[in-house]
Amino acid sequence: MKYAGEYSYGDNVKKGAVGNITVYPETDTTVLFFIDDCRGAPSYNLGQRYSRLKIKEGEGIYYSKEEYDKKGCKWKVTINNKMLIIETLDECYDCGFGGNVIADGKYKQRKTTKPEYFTDGHGHKIYFNKTSPEEYLK
Repeated sequence: MKYAGEYSYGDNVKKGAVGNITVYPETDTTVLFFIDDCRGAPSYNLGQRYSRLKIKEGEGIYYSKEEYDKKGCKWKVTINNKMLIIETLDECYDCGFGGNVIADGKYKQRKTTKPEYFTDGHGHKIYFNKTSPEEYLK
């Protein structure tokens, strides 16, 4: 499946930032994703988000804004050559993450199979085909 799998960077949270993204192809033009990043020692601040991304030819623009955000959260997401790259656009860093946690980076593809679920910060298995991002956020 195109884009499906798990992507990550970093391998030792005690030595630096680590991040994981689980990508589930929803339709021909959308994917569901769960991102789980940690700033690393000494604060171990976290950032998690479950959402949907429209994607065309390996690229998409993700944007989300809550009423209390100044600018919102805006990323350019590129998936190609076994890599997922996130770049924050327009200084829109209001993603609901912990202090100094940003999603920007190059995540290497670790698994190519279509994932059934992700495990959230509370240890719950969230099945992509049963729980939409909109339902999860309620």
